[in-house]
Amino acid sequence: MKVLFQIRKDYLNNPAGDTIIFNNLRKNLIQLGVKVDICTDCNINLQKYDVIHIFNTIRVLETYEFMKHAKKNEKKIILTPIYWDLKEYFKVTGQSEKIKFWEMSERKREFIFKNCDIYLPHCREEAESITKKYHCNTPYKVIPYGTDKNFSKGQNHYLKQKYGIDDYILCVGRIHIQKNQLGLIKAFQREKVPIVLVGGVNDDQYLRRCMKEAGENIYFIKNTHRNDLPSIYKSAKVHVLPSFLEYPGLVNLEAAVAGCNIVTTQIGTAKSVLRDFAVYCNPYEKKSIYEQTMKAYEKKKDHLLQEFIKEHYTWDKIGLAIKKVYEMIVST
Repeated sequence: MKVLFQIRKDYLNNPAGDTIIFNNLRKNLIQLGVKVDICTDCNINLQKYDVIHIFNTIRVLETYEFMKHAKKNEKKIILTPIYWDLKEYFKVTGQSEKIKFWEMSERKREFIFKNCDIYLPHCREEAESITKKYHCNTPYKVIPYGTDKNFSKGQNHYLKQKYGIDDYILCVGRIHIQKNQLGLIKAFQREKVPIVLVGGVNDDQYLRRCMKEAGENIYFIKNTHRNDLPSIYKSAKVHVLPSFLEYPGLVNLEAAVAGCNIVTTQIGTAKSVLRDFAVYCNPYEKKSIYEQTMKAYEKKKDHLLQEFIKEHYTWDKIGLAIKKVYEMIVST
């Protein structure tokens, strides 16, 4: 079986959650014997492919072109939507231009959802949102996102050796308004507990705002290699992701596998994935961010969420589930 993966052109130069999903699925499908090519050109010759697998309906313009081309060539099309309705988020964060662009793109999303053969939401909540918003009767199968079991293999006291800190509160994620690092910083301005922020910078202006508000207890760890993350997670007492929305936040899965207590946003699909194993905060309230994070910080670590993630959300299991979808689609 030959499968073509298609995604936005800058998925490597501007990495985000879709990059991690895309790369890990390809790696695990190849290990399962599936031949997987990558192409970001919307006019590629599709003749030799059995399945076209397209990713991401947030960045919709390229996805729309991929879908039109695959449909024109009468190919079997699978969609990993990585979808959430961002209109409310843009509204409450004052991003009015993005609201307009989102609304202008909605017909393209509707076309995409109605013209794939099957789409793969990561939870039922995502599926219900798509069905309701776009009046979509396209078949779907819930297949969650995964994580790597190797995140449990970090070394203790990694940052103690470099920065003299241990048992810290950790927040991993690109420095961006959506991730709400500024809210976390403001919530802990009067605390001495070390807060470690790890992630690439998507917004230099937002980073400057964060650094202006940061006290001596805030550490910005730059230029971190992904291979260092298991050890950075290992000595964190809690991982907090107080984003304005998450669906569901891949770093939540990584941190959980590493054994962290988890605090994340109540907005989006995190609770559908992490159930009652995590603690949830209101990202608009400093008091909520502080109280829920300290609740998790003071709680003794257990392995319940770690074992739950390993059982249900590892990339090898996800790859096998998607391979079965390919086989089903090709045989119909």
